[in-house]
Amino acid sequence: MVPNLSTKQCLSDSAKKRIRIIAYLVTFLSTFSIGVTEIFASWYAGQLHATPYEMGWAMGSYGLVYMFSPAVGGKVSDRIGRRKSLLIAVMAYIAVLFLYPQPFIMPMHLIIIRALEGLFFGLFNPTIEGMVAELCPQGQAAVLGNFSTSWSAGMIMSPYVIAFMAASFGNTSSIYVVLAVEFLVLGIIAVSIQDYRVDATSAQDSAKSGSLPDQDDWVGATGRARGQKTSPRFLASYISLMLFGFVSTVLLALFPSYISGLPGFSTQDFGYLLLVWNVARTLAFILCSRLPHEQMGTVITTGAFLITVSMVPLSFFTDMALFAVAMVLCGIGAGFTYLGALYSVVSATQKEKGAHAGIVESLAGVGFFVGPIAGGWVGTFGLALPYFATMVFGLLSSVAIVVLLRKRPTSSQ
Repeated sequence: MVPNLSTKQCLSDSAKKRIRIIAYLVTFLSTFSIGVTEIFASWYAGQLHATPYEMGWAMGSYGLVYMFSPAVGGKVSDRIGRRKSLLIAVMAYIAVLFLYPQPFIMPMHLIIIRALEGLFFGLFNPTIEGMVAELCPQGQAAVLGNFSTSWSAGMIMSPYVIAFMAASFGNTSSIYVVLAVEFLVLGIIAVSIQDYRVDATSAQDSAKSGSLPDQDDWVGATGRARGQKTSPRFLASYISLMLFGFVSTVLLALFPSYISGLPGFSTQDFGYLLLVWNVARTLAFILCSRLPHEQMGTVITTGAFLITVSMVPLSFFTDMALFAVAMVLCGIGAGFTYLGALYSVVSATQKEKGAHAGIVESLAGVGFFVGPIAGGWVGTFGLALPYFATMVFGLLSSVAIVVLLRKRPTSSQ
């Protein structure tokens, strides 16, 4: 049933700001956790003597479920409320984490565990995105940028936690760190996030801001409920999100094993390069959040181009300096493709922001699935081929985005 909004609070500006800050904090902590487990699952599968294809599936099963779970999770969040959705998501995630260190675990179990993670994070991310956007409709670029920066920053130290804990306390010890973090997240949500009246909150902020970005010239004046989601701008955003998911999971699932096996490179090198990538992506989120709504088309076009170019050094060279340059370009490109598309989609409506955020995350989930699976398969023919395949996909995506963004909406859309 739809919650009784009369029992909820109409928040003050200070209360809305406090909840947004808490949302950024729990996003930072929870994406630290998912950053650990998504690298851990693929790495640990290798420790259990999995094939490269199984290692790819240990990452890709998350994306397989995540293609669908955010679209459902966002709608559930709109219906039952943000606080309840977050509590359910985190409690379920904690239960899944307890499976990782069990002694009976085999590569197939890791694939199933990652799929369950994709299921429950499909409720978590759209809930946070919908919440911060509806609590600040006059500044959605900034708050969605803060959300993206929070999760990107949360993943910066994840590779180092795995390396340090495994060397010091055993292969599965990093999971106990993640469990402690998630219990902290659960407590923060339970104590600090309250229910609120979305209708009154949106009405007040709309009056202050005058209008919302959903009345932009990219969307037709009629048929908004259906035509909006198939407009050229939305289709370009979908492609941008798939490219983001593809390149992100290729790097996280396959790059550590690839660079560790190159002559003259070590495990520390992949940690350093992924750190560069994460920092560059985080800075891109910060920059993108300060750009006006009208420039988001240029943002996602630039992001797709940078990802494509960044794959050239990874495909054809084995030089540390060139790899670092590639990580900078790819990190900026990933930041642009994700946040540009996220803002374009979520800002297009005053209501059902959870559902729109779910669309965003589901499209990224397509890339999360296809990237490591396709990359793992082509990697059996040559270890550098996943990056060449990403370059080809990036080139095709760039062309498609440019073509779509040149189309203008008509009154029939």
